[in-house]
Amino acid sequence: MTYTSIDWNAVWKDHYEKNIECRGSGGCAAIWESKEKARTYLERSQEEPEQTRCTIDGLPVRAESTVLDIGAGPGVLAVPLARCVARVTAVEPAAGMAEVMTEYARGEGVSNLSIVRKRWEDVDPAADLDGPYDIVIASYSLGMPDIRAAIEKMCEASSRWVYLFWFAGTTSWEQGMLDLWPRLHGKEYRLGPKADTLFNVLYSMGICPNVETSWMEYTRRFPDLDAAMSEFREQYRVTSPVQEEVLREYLAATFSENEGGLLHTGTTTRVKLWWEVDGCR
Repeated sequence: MTYTSIDWNAVWKDHYEKNIECRGSGGCAAIWESKEKARTYLERSQEEPEQTRCTIDGLPVRAESTVLDIGAGPGVLAVPLARCVARVTAVEPAAGMAEVMTEYARGEGVSNLSIVRKRWEDVDPAADLDGPYDIVIASYSLGMPDIRAAIEKMCEASSRWVYLFWFAGTTSWEQGMLDLWPRLHGKEYRLGPKADTLFNVLYSMGICPNVETSWMEYTRRFPDLDAAMSEFREQYRVTSPVQEEVLREYLAATFSENEGGLLHTGTTTRVKLWWEVDGCR
């Protein structure tokens, strides 16, 4: 089998579907329907403002720029971007995320941000968007089974740049699932598609993206083990007392104590891929 004979979009879809089946979720957006979880996500992001600042500094934004943020979450990028560009459109299907983003924008006095409450797969660029946009972003929001079609639509919505941010290798939070899934569920955990497959999809589309890799510290803080259990129980699909004990022992052994609380730390490899759309039309 040669490189050119591989359907990389099918490889992406296979990894995506097996990961979703393992996690037992209805897709990425389903996790964030809860407004409480969305607000917690925003608060955690605001604890590390340098990460958001670094991401925005790496974009070719100007005062007159228009930006499309796909899978914008609670507005971690969309709201700060709206303060320094002409207008931002955020695509966010999860109700909790969209509601928190609306509140965040209002609290920051941002009025040039519009929210499209749909999955990117369901967006009609002609009917739902006010494009094309100078910059199209999808930041860690590529939970889409047909990634090729999603990227083609991004190129259609952009007049200049497309920026994708994704993960390489096993993330810090996935390592625990790899360690525990056989004991909890009697089978191995299947990782979702990573940046290597994404690059190959782009390359097979005739897109040769710029690539930048960075290493980010991942830190979660919990007041005690019970709070950590409350956070991870659903994520690890724990439903029985036996599973409960397995997870509790694992967290107690892998978390470190810090100032009376517990820390879950690790390093995650992140990849930025970007290109000018004139090169893919």
